[in-house]
Amino acid sequence: MKPNYTYKKSSEFIENIDFEYFETYSLQRGEKFEEKIKSLESEFANIKSKNGGNETQKNRLSELNELLNFTQVIINKKGQFHFSAEKINRIEKTDSKSKRLIEILKTEIKDIPNWMCAPIYRDAILFYDKNENLVQQLNICLSCEYMETELFNHINADFKTYELMREFLIEIGHKIETEKANG
Repeated sequence: MKPNYTYKKSSEFIENIDFEYFETYSLQRGEKFEEKIKSLESEFANIKSKNGGNETQKNRLSELNELLNFTQVIINKKGQFHFSAEKINRIEKTDSKSKRLIEILKTEIKDIPNWMCAPIYRDAILFYDKNENLVQQLNICLSCEYMETELFNHINADFKTYELMREFLIEIGHKIETEKANG
């Protein structure tokens, strides 16, 4: 089945979310994450060398393949948080930091980054309503300057949006690498 790609401006995205608060997360970074990936890769190679093995091993091989060989987002299609997700903040909509995030996402689009790399989402923002229900997720790759709400649902933003987003996330406690993609 061919994926259905959608594209939305970051200003449209944020204007159409009715939220009470958001949480920010860091994922897919750090020494513990790297060690876990090496362990998963080893397990994957071991099971694969047995030509799939029994039904349990085949299911595990499929899980590992999904984790290791596909783009990862904060919450997968089964509704599970990524194993490396670490909550950094909870910010109420009335907080000045929330207003700053909204301003950042409303930055006028003049030039959309178009790096030729696959995104690795290391930061995410989850928006919740007053009943604490998840309304929307925003997966952010600051290396190749790319955002998606979920796989294939892209959010277009200007180069400046990513600069401002990087500064914002660092200010609120995210430990962000300084390198950017070099197209």
